[in-house]
Amino acid sequence: MNILGRIFGKYHDKWAWQRFNFFIENIKLNHGDTILDLGGGTGSYMDRFGSQLNNYNIIISDIDQNALRVAESKGYKIMRIDGSNQKLPFADKEIDCIFCNSVIEHVTIPKDKLWSEHSISEEFFNISFEYQKHFASEIKRCSKKYYVQTPHKYYPVEAHTWFPFVSYFNRRTQVKMVNLLNKFWVKKTNPDWNLLTEKEMKLLFPDAEIIVNKKLGFKKEIIAIYK
Repeated sequence: MNILGRIFGKYHDKWAWQRFNFFIENIKLNHGDTILDLGGGTGSYMDRFGSQLNNYNIIISDIDQNALRVAESKGYKIMRIDGSNQKLPFADKEIDCIFCNSVIEHVTIPKDKLWSEHSISEEFFNISFEYQKHFASEIKRCSKKYYVQTPHKYYPVEAHTWFPFVSYFNRRTQVKMVNLLNKFWVKKTNPDWNLLTEKEMKLLFPDAEIIVNKKLGFKKEIIAIYK
């Protein structure tokens, strides 16, 4: 990894710890509670916190079966979910707490259409927000408490490309920029996000406390916390 990647990686780890400590301090869990890491992939986010999680029952949930196999090999309990417009496989209020970190912005159109006309249409934002509404409703249905974090739409450095001002452009330009950046930039990615503002997060989670954290004077992330 080059020097730019190491710098971003260093700050990513620092912010991850800050976010986790904020979660633990504010959500007020009891020993033995179940934490569902929704969209947790291989469990890499939870890996950082090691023994701090010993008092809780951790489940990693994701749509990626291969990622879940890795999580399972580390000793995590796993649960596969089908997709962005499906019901989560849990009963009402079955989960003590859902932890959903930088995931809801990826609840968009089907992944096989990310480079298609469906993706570059301005309707992408409206369609994606409808998927996000359903996803949010499932989080609220399944959990007694929840913590949902997402990057702020207007933070100057876009979180998925690590490149300035990408999210300020229309969808067609965003997809073109990602295609170009993937050829030379340190961070490779797919145009798989519908970033949100605090107003939109409040629409998705009307009963939650909405917290906006800043970095360098700019709004960096939004957290919906229900406790």
